[in-house]
Amino acid sequence: MRAPRIVGLGNAVELITGGESIDGRTAVLMGLVSDLVPGERLDAAAVALVRSEAKTKEYLADRQRWHKPVDIDETELGFLGATASAYIQGQTKGHYPAPLAALEVLLGSAGLDADAAGEAEAEAFAGLFGTPINRALINVFFLSDRNKKDTGVAAAVKPREIKSVGIFGAGIMGSGIAAAVVKRELPVTLSDAAPAALAGGVQKILEEVSYNKQTKGSDPRRMLTFAPLVNATTVDAEYKNCDLVIEAVVENPKVKGELYQRIEPLLGDQTILASNTSAISIGRLAEKLKRPDRFCGIHFFNPVRKMPLVEVIRGPKTSNETVATAVAFAKAVGKSPIVVNDGPGFLVNRLLLPYMNEALELILDGVEIKAIESAAKAFGMPMGPITLYDVVGLDTAYYAGQVMHEAFPDRIGESPLLAAMVKAGRLGQKTGTGFFAYKDKKEGRGSPDPALADVVKPLLRGQTRLSEQQVIERLFLPMVLEATRILEEQKVRDPRDVDLGLIYGIGFPPFKGGLLFWADTLGAAKIVEMLQPYQSLGKRYQPTPMLAEMAKSGQMFYAE
Repeated sequence: MRAPRIVGLGNAVELITGGESIDGRTAVLMGLVSDLVPGERLDAAAVALVRSEAKTKEYLADRQRWHKPVDIDETELGFLGATASAYIQGQTKGHYPAPLAALEVLLGSAGLDADAAGEAEAEAFAGLFGTPINRALINVFFLSDRNKKDTGVAAAVKPREIKSVGIFGAGIMGSGIAAAVVKRELPVTLSDAAPAALAGGVQKILEEVSYNKQTKGSDPRRMLTFAPLVNATTVDAEYKNCDLVIEAVVENPKVKGELYQRIEPLLGDQTILASNTSAISIGRLAEKLKRPDRFCGIHFFNPVRKMPLVEVIRGPKTSNETVATAVAFAKAVGKSPIVVNDGPGFLVNRLLLPYMNEALELILDGVEIKAIESAAKAFGMPMGPITLYDVVGLDTAYYAGQVMHEAFPDRIGESPLLAAMVKAGRLGQKTGTGFFAYKDKKEGRGSPDPALADVVKPLLRGQTRLSEQQVIERLFLPMVLEATRILEEQKVRDPRDVDLGLIYGIGFPPFKGGLLFWADTLGAAKIVEMLQPYQSLGKRYQPTPMLAEMAKSGQMFYAE
């Protein structure tokens, strides 16, 4: 009600329906705030403003002006409504009703005075409270709030302060982690076995940290501020004073192990050594370390600058202090850490693989790729699982699938389709062809490729026709079952860790509240019933002991 009368209807629509933050300077130019002052002058500036307004009586004129209807003609109002509605629908895919409700109130009350507009606002938004989406989004808020307060350990342990960070590996992940650290004005020591990779990594770091959102380009002042914090080196001894050393080299246990043997003797007694591995057991990597209590996994997600989640992996001998320090460090660089006990796939990849594996099984059953993609996006996923294969890289997915198959052969099979795709050199966006064809690799949009049939047809088991709801069940029920196994094995401390991890790690739809929150809306008994038609597909659809017991007792994942 107030915003359109203060900053104009167009600005108000953008602010309220978009939900994005603006900086102080923009707020002043827009008229949303009166002045922009340094924090130390805030009290004095506020007092001066009050005294000035008391003399000029300008606040009374503002009150009268802001009480009137918004000054906008019908043509402009109609155009704003049409363009804003189309944009909101495109952004929310119809899953979030609040932005459209806000738009309707903003447009509908523009011709009313402030009192009548306020009544219209109250009436319109009352219907949104208590809806399933409202409850789900409130749950996501509480998930995030809980994570901010979580130290990562049950015991009262003080984390060690991290004043300098060392990173081995200057590739996409290493340089991304380094940039996140440098942005917080912490010094980074960086090295790579390949000099060209090291030079490229430094360039990527400086490009990212010098980027100015206002000018949408490199800022020389930011460059001068951050560049001295990056120490590119080929000398291991320069890591000796680092408080935390993160290894982000190739996913090969032998390569990682050799690196640890070389650098551990150089590190201080209190230095934490961590791996950014996404799949290799932390216990296995720590086998030859002399201080395994000071070793853990700190798994960032790609791209680091965009992905908020970090998995802190506790190995069999990792100390509470190491975990607490890793959690505090992740928060210090702007991430949301979740502590996971060591195990294949950790948390996110272990839950993601059943979903992606089932997408391949659906293809082999004859379900069209378009139908699979459409069902996943209708559920609320940011992209379909087949597109995700192309984005991740089919060779990468094949390796991850092998790890999961070795760990859980009873429910994660070796996909003949994935093997055939890799053999055919169809690795996804990076090679120009995967499940889709990519004419422009930079754009990232794929189009159907008739040549795909040459790989798929020989492997088809039939032509199954499934409804959209059945495809959704095939994709997401195995994920729910795997989550119950994770809870049974106590890989995480709370079901909420599962939900936040999937929302932040793979874009599980927030309007569902999280995987287990969504499961609670169905109820365990209903899920068991939904699994019945798929029992012939094997163990991956059989209720776990935990789910069966919950169905009998009526227990929910969110017990409190």
